[in-house]
Amino acid sequence: MLSVEGVSVRFDGISALSSVTLAVAPGERLGLIGPNGAGKTTLLNVITGLLRPAAGAIRLDGRALTGLAPDAVARAGVGRTFQSPRLFTRMTVEENARAGRPLDAKPWLDLVGLLPRRDDLAAALTPGEARRLELARALAGEPRLLLLDEPCGGLNSAETETMVAFLERAAGPGRITIVVEHKLRVVSRLCERLAVLHLGEKIFDGPAGTLRADRRVLEAYLGKSRAS
Repeated sequence: MLSVEGVSVRFDGISALSSVTLAVAPGERLGLIGPNGAGKTTLLNVITGLLRPAAGAIRLDGRALTGLAPDAVARAGVGRTFQSPRLFTRMTVEENARAGRPLDAKPWLDLVGLLPRRDDLAAALTPGEARRLELARALAGEPRLLLLDEPCGGLNSAETETMVAFLERAAGPGRITIVVEHKLRVVSRLCERLAVLHLGEKIFDGPAGTLRADRRVLEAYLGKSRAS
């Protein structure tokens, strides 16, 4: 179980997250959505130790992650991708994948369709392939918790469809997955449950099918009232 308990973050006195609470069960895929600046990436950064919260706690299977350095969080079973892929462009595809786990990376490259390109430099990859390589690297650590920050960002329709297929394969049995994504049709396909952040506060948490019936979501995220 991932437990986010009353997490708050402030930047120069401005609240980026305000008492956010979430619980995600093993095997569950949670979609985290909201307008730009809602606090989605900030929450992932808190979970992974890149930011320390002003208040609250993070626990994975009962173990406290709050205050741990990012490398310690990774060793505790957390893997992630970023809004913009962070690859070692002068290293090969396989070397990049091995950076997440110094063992055989070939099964993970095969899972995302990049095994034939394992000896190519990462700099030669297309944007879609770069995102798939970052996914392989995150999976190579065999994470208990997988955090995906806009995995389809900047991809065209064909690349998005390909990425969604690989993301569906990435959700292994018992793995907890959180997907941050602006493409509502994508996150609704991947996740049965959605949580919505707005101005740092959680305003919705429930089945994806009920999202459009929530007044606060219509006003804050979709930009329209129930009557419109």
